[in-house]
Amino acid sequence: MTESDTARVAPEMVQAALGTVEALCKSHEISALEDFLESCRAFAQEKTLNIAVLGRFKAGKSSFLNHLLGRPLLPIGVIPVTSAVTEIQWGPHERAEILFADGRRNQVSVNRIVDFISESQNPENSKQVARVRVELPSMGRYRGIRFVDTPGLESVFEHNTDASLEWLPNVGLALVAVGVDPPLSQHDIELIRNLSRYTPNISLLLTKVDVLDENERVQVREFVQKQLARYWNDAVPVFPYSVRPGYEHLRAQLDDSLLSQVRADAGEHRATILLHKLDSLLTECADYLNVALKAAEVADAEREELRLRILGQKESLDETRMALKLIVQHATANTRSAFEALLRPDELPVRKKLQESLDHEFPSWTRSLRVVTEKFDDWLGVVLTGDMAKLSTKHRNEFVEPVRRVSRQLSQSLQDFRNRLSERMLETLGVPLRTTEMELQTEGPRSPDVRVGKIFDRNWELLSWLIPIALVRGVVLTHYHHKVEELVFTNLSRLASQWEDIVNASLVALGKESIRRLDALIGTIEKLIASAGQQAPQIREDTQSLEYLRRRLSSGGP
Repeated sequence: MTESDTARVAPEMVQAALGTVEALCKSHEISALEDFLESCRAFAQEKTLNIAVLGRFKAGKSSFLNHLLGRPLLPIGVIPVTSAVTEIQWGPHERAEILFADGRRNQVSVNRIVDFISESQNPENSKQVARVRVELPSMGRYRGIRFVDTPGLESVFEHNTDASLEWLPNVGLALVAVGVDPPLSQHDIELIRNLSRYTPNISLLLTKVDVLDENERVQVREFVQKQLARYWNDAVPVFPYSVRPGYEHLRAQLDDSLLSQVRADAGEHRATILLHKLDSLLTECADYLNVALKAAEVADAEREELRLRILGQKESLDETRMALKLIVQHATANTRSAFEALLRPDELPVRKKLQESLDHEFPSWTRSLRVVTEKFDDWLGVVLTGDMAKLSTKHRNEFVEPVRRVSRQLSQSLQDFRNRLSERMLETLGVPLRTTEMELQTEGPRSPDVRVGKIFDRNWELLSWLIPIALVRGVVLTHYHHKVEELVFTNLSRLASQWEDIVNASLVALGKESIRRLDALIGTIEKLIASAGQQAPQIREDTQSLEYLRRRLSSGGP
């Protein structure tokens, strides 16, 4: 994207809005807006517009993008096939980069990305791919924008839905793919509603229209538009589409009406989204100030009663905090037993494989018992470490699932509290409290450093060189079989313990973050309710400043 593109965003206005909200948050102690403010600040630095293709599995998302690109880049099939988010953009050279959940990056051939994004080659995202980014010289006509293929929603694989929903805050322009059978579901409506929090630019891609005749296509399109109009005053554009020959005119219509405009003016679209976010930020800040203004008009003697009506008794707030803590405590109490149960079915196969391998390797370990002991020690250390690492990778999704689950539970609990608070605010002061839900996030748990130490101690090794192996071969082999059994059990327990420590640390961090956000919101409301009458003129002036900024942003003025 060129500098002229970003100039359309009016950087001075963006900085004025961010700076004003930051200053008002400090002066009025509105700590509850800090996360949203930081989110807007980060988006203001973004230079590329993401066009995300989202929707239910089998809606035709990957087929659409392959058709658009003119090559079978993405896997397609009659069952859920996409397991990771794939970003496609212009680049001077054809290349693909795999970003893993633990931060590692790997360059691969574009033709190999199927190994990382298909459900068959990467089942349940066992390879822990965070995203795949592809650069193609053939994408020159789409410079400045990035197409994003997401895993299908509502499939049997919960991790697919999680991957798509977690990516939503990055969206710029959204294409919601909906097949003509059925043409629209309540889940599609909910997805569009969720997307509207992040972008005003949402279109519906009505796929697989080739199964309908012309009259049926008209009927389905009118039905979909009528249903969308029930929920949104601003029309959500609907674009019929088919990847089959004979429907090239539909691709031309989509390109002329949407993609060509985005391609020609990606900076303007990005600016629109940024202004949408900034308008929400200014509006929410004004809502907080309206609470302060209404509270400032209340007599000092009534202020405590006002606080109780809005926030409730201290005991009630303590119960809310305790509910958040109990979610975390319940999860952390069960991780060890859950992980041990998860690994238990692997014990016998690993033990059997190692013992069979031992039978194969043992005859080559000759001379004294000392040599055999050293060979066994070195061999078992390597193969057991490798097997534990494979199991750690194989089950990583199951190991980190408590983090995802608790994050969702805590986020929902916080949102429920916000909703109750808003209702009380409306009943008590006549003003609602709109709050943008910010997902709880914590650094993704990293895999443990799986290592197996020395098998035997030094005292045994000091004597073992005296004993010829021929005298004790059978006894030693039997002993080593028992040793393998013992060490497999021990290291599986150790692996469960390592993951327990890692996951519980993430859960505790999530719990602390949820309490921080709850206390920030409570503290903000308490500070605003405490606003004295003499503060009313300043609050009105600050509210007018926010409204002035909103008008300037909407008009594009300097």
